[in-house]
Amino acid sequence: MGVPTKTRTGICISLVLFQPHQARQTYSKQYLHPDEDEFFVNGDGFPSVRVNQTTLALAICYELSVLEHAERAVKSGADIYIASVAKFADGVAKAINRLADIAKTYTMPVFMANCIGPADGAECAGKTSIWNEKGVLIGQLNDTHEGILIYDPDTQELIEKAL
Repeated sequence: MGVPTKTRTGICISLVLFQPHQARQTYSKQYLHPDEDEFFVNGDGFPSVRVNQTTLALAICYELSVLEHAERAVKSGADIYIASVAKFADGVAKAINRLADIAKTYTMPVFMANCIGPADGAECAGKTSIWNEKGVLIGQLNDTHEGILIYDPDTQELIEKAL
């Protein structure tokens, strides 16, 4: 879940992860877009998020365009890179190219979750996607319907696409 969180240094843009029978985990955006600087502070640290036996690296929107972010994810032992974004049509096309490149460059599966519908005076472009470790797109939703992609990290395959 994406939410602002309050820290000792200010307000962060964060992802809060909920798992059954476990404490919440929070990742706060490390690299802010220039238009966010006035309102938010950078998160600190680069925690590894574990889900079962898989280490996830989380990226929030603009961070996927920061080369150092993906490099830090790999150095932290990430098995999968996940980007949560809010992109319009022009931005999602760039994000798709960049995330496919991250998958291929670092030989790891990459996920992108994007919203649909109106936001900030325009329409978000959807196209939630998953790439395999070779940078090949293995699943993608469209730009108008909500849905879910389910990925099996053991087989490294898309196991369901539900709309």
